[in-house]
Amino acid sequence: MSDAGEREALDPRTFLEHAMILQFAHPDGPLPDGGRPYPDAKHVVGLPRTDEPYAARKRKLVDVVTSVYEAEPSAGRACGLLSDALTSMRVEPRFVGLLAEAVASVDPTWRRRVGRELAYRSRERGKVTVGLALLSGVAGPRDAVPVRLLGLLSRHFGETAIRVLRQIPGVARDLVWLAERSDPWRHAQAVEALCSLAEPVTFGWLLREGVRPGEPSVKNARTIAETVGLADVVGDDEIGEDVVEQVGQLLVAMTLRGAGNAELRRYNDAPTALARFARAAGRMSATLDRYAMIVSLLADLHVGQAATLKWPGDELGWVRATLDRLLDQPAWAGVLDLAGRSTDPAIYQRARWASLVRTTCGQVPLPELSMDDAHSRLAIRVSVPDPALGGAVETSVFVDGRPVVAEVFAAGPAEEPEYLLGPDHRLHAEVEPHEVRLAEADCTEGCCGALYVTVERRDGEVIWRDWRNPDRSSLDLPTVRFDTGQYDAEIARAENDHSWEWPDRSVARLLRARLREHPDLLGRWDCHIGWVAARPDDQGRVHVSYFCPNQPAGVEGLWLQFVAVIDLPAGDPEIVADEIVRRITDADPRRQQWLTGGSAEAARQFGFDWPVRH
Repeated sequence: MSDAGEREALDPRTFLEHAMILQFAHPDGPLPDGGRPYPDAKHVVGLPRTDEPYAARKRKLVDVVTSVYEAEPSAGRACGLLSDALTSMRVEPRFVGLLAEAVASVDPTWRRRVGRELAYRSRERGKVTVGLALLSGVAGPRDAVPVRLLGLLSRHFGETAIRVLRQIPGVARDLVWLAERSDPWRHAQAVEALCSLAEPVTFGWLLREGVRPGEPSVKNARTIAETVGLADVVGDDEIGEDVVEQVGQLLVAMTLRGAGNAELRRYNDAPTALARFARAAGRMSATLDRYAMIVSLLADLHVGQAATLKWPGDELGWVRATLDRLLDQPAWAGVLDLAGRSTDPAIYQRARWASLVRTTCGQVPLPELSMDDAHSRLAIRVSVPDPALGGAVETSVFVDGRPVVAEVFAAGPAEEPEYLLGPDHRLHAEVEPHEVRLAEADCTEGCCGALYVTVERRDGEVIWRDWRNPDRSSLDLPTVRFDTGQYDAEIARAENDHSWEWPDRSVARLLRARLREHPDLLGRWDCHIGWVAARPDDQGRVHVSYFCPNQPAGVEGLWLQFVAVIDLPAGDPEIVADEIVRRITDADPRRQQWLTGGSAEAARQFGFDWPVRH
């Protein structure tokens, strides 16, 4: 047999066989590249392209399936007709929801027989997709194994397989199996499905594995807490230290803002769960992960969501003090001391973060509610997330103790302090009104909106008015009035408070200032500063962005973007910043290894090789 003949003979005949072979080779984790290449790769390349709108393509697919059913109610003959009709069609996974709804009234027996034939015996992805859509809502226990196997081919079938599985009675364990072997997005979707099923047999797994830090499953933290009864779990007198840690991790996940709105305020049992966690935390042996987890909660209890909950009596103060005392115990203090002397950069930087945040988070308490009926009180706090969890550094804005952004904007975190409190003085109130963006969606304002307010100084007051979100037609927020003295003093304090910064962030601030105050440093190379960043999850580096010959403004003109990634030496931030400026600007900063953006045409004209994207 020739090599080509051997390959053809060994190729799986169906997608289900393809999934089974790959799962045998990779039994415990996600399939490499989501199971690609698929068996029908050559077939898909040859399918005709169409300029039809998305809605028209969806409707065409529905019409094809329903017309076959109407013409041939016999499932045996319908399979062949439908298979032939689908051979020349491009079927996208996002069509599944509409198709499943459209066939909901179709004979369940017909749907099961045709769906199984297409899903399990096809080697074309469009047919498998339609087969799974037909099985949605009518699949039985015997379908659980083949459907979960197809779900391993995550990029095309993962979400659809989860949709089918969640409607089959008694398959919670199959969803867990698929979640454990799925990429981050499908893992999050499977967790959401498990929460909707609320099967007690899965509660332990949801606590352990439901949230993966830095992944989309973070958005499910509150739903998991409500599903498993988190406050009751941590209140159990027999709770073990691992479960206490899992509870703490889930509480921390509900405070994170990097993936959208913090969920802790929406969790009705949050005060109870936090208080019970504080009582149980002493059962844990000391580790750096647990120390960092408690520091994250303490920071939120001082200036985050937890600080604004409806606490009974003086319980908030008691929770803070209890967790503080725990970290002061010799075993816990020793963990931080040991980590602070580690030669591992990640451990050392995380220890520095924990020490800094614990020192600063409770230094300046939030103001009491205003006793002046005419004026509100402003407070600004900077929140720095655990480097191991990722997330955004936020400028948290509190009006009368309430976190404005977190309460009304769910698409992303508040703006960074360099934006709101930096040299542009965006929060300064002047007689001339100006609009300030307090938050932007993670996916950009053009996609999912932002939060704006107009700031002005008038008649001896500072006024915040005309709140808006470009992604919503209306935003029902009242005009807020501040006493000018209190407002100006708080803005001045916040702008001059750099106690929250870690050394990398201080270097980035100083670098940004140097390069803006002396534009000729880059200007002599026809370059212009863009942004400068030091990220919590990339400690020990700064990223410096600049453009040549001009910053992009629209689509016209040729330009290139460079990003210098600089490993920082130890030392005084002022001295380090000066050294980095020299490193970037003493020689031509337009260096091939730092080219990251622009266009191939611009690169060619300016004498660079355009980076090849793999």
